[in-house]
Amino acid sequence: MISDVPPLGLETVDLLLSIAESPKMAISGVALDGFYKKIGSVLVDAGAVKPDGFEEVAVSQADHDDAAVSLVWSSELGGYASFSPAIGLSRIDDDRLRRYKLDFSWFLRWLARHLGFGPRAQSVCLIADRLWDLGDIWLGTTKRMRRRTSVYFARRLTEPETITQMATALRIHRTRAGKVILTTSKDLALVKMIIDDTCAILRVDTCARAGVESFELDPEIIYSAVHGLNVSRKKLSVQADADFRVIRIGDREFRFLGSKHRQVVGFLYQRWVKDEGPISTALMFEELGWSETKRLRDLFKGHASWRQLVGCENGACWLRCDEILAEGGDTAGSAT
Repeated sequence: MISDVPPLGLETVDLLLSIAESPKMAISGVALDGFYKKIGSVLVDAGAVKPDGFEEVAVSQADHDDAAVSLVWSSELGGYASFSPAIGLSRIDDDRLRRYKLDFSWFLRWLARHLGFGPRAQSVCLIADRLWDLGDIWLGTTKRMRRRTSVYFARRLTEPETITQMATALRIHRTRAGKVILTTSKDLALVKMIIDDTCAILRVDTCARAGVESFELDPEIIYSAVHGLNVSRKKLSVQADADFRVIRIGDREFRFLGSKHRQVVGFLYQRWVKDEGPISTALMFEELGWSETKRLRDLFKGHASWRQLVGCENGACWLRCDEILAEGGDTAGSAT
């Protein structure tokens, strides 16, 4: 449990997510008191929902069989009242007329803290009232498995116009790898038809940690959905021939003719497949048995595009497959 996030039960979170998904992110006092009395008070006490004016209609409890009736102000009764032919004006309790609105900044902070963002993290609204960029976090249970993950929150994903705008916004963010959209929408059929499978879309309620009384987000569920997707994408998008003469990444092709060139590429390719990350260049040379080789740029001298495929920085090197996939370019690299 995160110390500065109020613990909310699963039923309370269901109500919270339902309010967040509703058109005006609001709920009437009648509903809050009548249907959700216990859990509704929890949201009010936590500051999740706050009073936001009064309803203009109420449900008659006199002779209208629970029909909605208009309200009038009665100075004689000292408040709002409804009229019934049977009993005349009857006073309506203010709490039943009160409307409560979700404090959306509270909601975003609550969600962000469950994801592991710090208290100073700031979300950015990308589509008014519909899509927010919560930022990047690192997910993964071990150092080797940790992956940068870009998190968005969206609501009202049954609206075609919202989905179209969201697809446009995500294209602008296409270089960010490991994207996930968390949402309060329950029907995801339409959005999954339009947003391609390079971006995971998850309902917040399906990411709850099992076996606990209070709601907690399970980062492993998000990790599996996002980076499991990336693994399958890698298998489809990156291809190498048996002796590493040709490496194809999406629409780009890299060719290597020299024996040592192919050994380096093959060595780094195997590390990339195993998600082992960068390695010390000196250690790689040692493992390849090249005691006299000191620098990659000397080894690849004469190859015009090797730096497009092989990353090299601060004495370490790696294969840039992930970066190239994120760039989405189509320029080929070849040996000279």
